Amino acid sequence: MPAPAHEPLGIAQTGHGREAVFRLCADCPTPTRKMQAPVPPPIRLAEAPKPKPVPPPREERITRAIHFTFASSRLTAGARQAIDNLRPLLLEARSIVLTGHTDRVGNPAFNHQLALRRAETVRQALLDLGIPVGRIVRVEAECCIEDPPPVHPPARRTDLELLIVRPNP
Repeated sequence: MPAPAHEPLGIAQTGHGREAVFRLCADCPTPTRKMQAPVPPPIRLAEAPKPKPVPPPREERITRAIHFTFASSRLTAGARQAIDNLRPLLLEARSIVLTGHTDRVGNPAFNHQLALRRAETVRQALLDLGIPVGRIVRVEAECCIEDPPPVHPPARRTDLELLIVRPNP
């Protein structure tokens, strides 16, 4: 005796909501278009645009000189004005290094102390302007500049080396 042909079974739903019951049936009604609709592909979310890399900030070193008179560590009116004119740069600077200088005239020990006093005088003037003390990272002296001639007024100065960090455009 031939084996009975197997009828494909379907799933039938009777009732709706919580009362819905599902059963296997061989005589289910023919499928509707809704039942035959293909399964849509999964939804792909759009990828967020990649941010442009931010260029690193650029560092700029600026050196300015504050000049003094012979054998003096007192600021002249012109030196005070020069410091006042530097205020915007000083406030922008991330770090400030002060280096006092002298010429070769006089005793080297005296000149070294004079160079240091000049740097300290400029340091105090910057603090009086409101520059935060933490921005002044070093105060030092280099005496006895040997540029000819031995008496060299431009050597009687304190150099301010400013590190300015600015964003790249």
